[in-house]
Amino acid sequence: MPRYSGALAAVLLAMSRVAAPATLAQPAIPTLPTMKTEEGQTVIYDRYTWQRRELDKRLPLNLPWPDNEGTAIQAAFKAYGLDQPPVPATIPIPSRIMTDIYLVNTVPNLTYLIDAGPAGLVLVDPGLELNTESILKNVEKLGFSRSAIKWVVNTHAHLDHAWADAHFQRLGAKILIGRGDVAAVEKATDVTARSALPPAMAAAYPTFKVDWPVDDGEDLVLGNKTFRAIWTPGHTPGSTCYLLTIDGKNILFGGDTLLFDYRLGFQGNSYADDPAYLASLRKLAQFRATPSPAGKVRWDVLLPGHGAIVLDRAYLDVLKALRQVEWDVHTGAEIKALPFYDDDYRKLMFGRPTP
Repeated sequence: MPRYSGALAAVLLAMSRVAAPATLAQPAIPTLPTMKTEEGQTVIYDRYTWQRRELDKRLPLNLPWPDNEGTAIQAAFKAYGLDQPPVPATIPIPSRIMTDIYLVNTVPNLTYLIDAGPAGLVLVDPGLELNTESILKNVEKLGFSRSAIKWVVNTHAHLDHAWADAHFQRLGAKILIGRGDVAAVEKATDVTARSALPPAMAAAYPTFKVDWPVDDGEDLVLGNKTFRAIWTPGHTPGSTCYLLTIDGKNILFGGDTLLFDYRLGFQGNSYADDPAYLASLRKLAQFRATPSPAGKVRWDVLLPGHGAIVLDRAYLDVLKALRQVEWDVHTGAEIKALPFYDDDYRKLMFGRPTP
């Protein structure tokens, strides 16, 4: 499970709160604000990412990176004029990302809703049990019925992505997850990261029978959408990314395997496999939807498990992740989940021109 800036701890403390039942409403769906990166990517930022990237550009290289949490980094933000950022603390929800794809949860993970036509809705990575009712409310605010959620697709078994699966299964949805992570959710093994929970919560962690173990290369026909499963082990044994093409754009649901701008999956668990992670990133970089030369996929949109969302040129993030993990594995260095405090990343950001 990745490390967070206190977000997971905060939501776990609130587990006993019970939300009121949702009512169907259809307010205007907000348009998400975007910004351009130095490389020309169109990005939907969260504040955590934006502030730290901007600090990397401003903080002189001869000064140490401040403690990534707490008062030191807040003081640095203020010193460099970053304490009043132009992006909200979390990406607004519910919101539309693009045709048929919506965002319905942001803390501690990003949860996506896909309209698959009359057959129903697809939910990707529902996250914590605590978030279930708020997700259902957001689904209804988008004008859909909560009963229309027919499939829950998981990128991997960590609790911040899959804890709510059992709840959605009880509501009638079929649960899909990579075959290598099936045992984790069915038996609540350590691969779920439930050891991070207090003992009582860990003991009560839900188990259930997975409806659809997903295999590498499998085409998941869910209503009028077809997802291509891409087995990408390394972060967990069954980590799986998904390709979905809409409006001619190749969309990558990256989970914790692939995130924006050198952010990587947390590899500090006993079951994490760095060489497998490297092989998975190579697989994404070279991925072909068909064997023909024309079948090589150019990744356009990245919908990751956390952080900023990329609306174009997502292939840049695939290449950045590949090169970083390749170097780390080659040199025996630690694979860092967050890049901001890394000296090499700081040098790259220091040298980039502002837009």
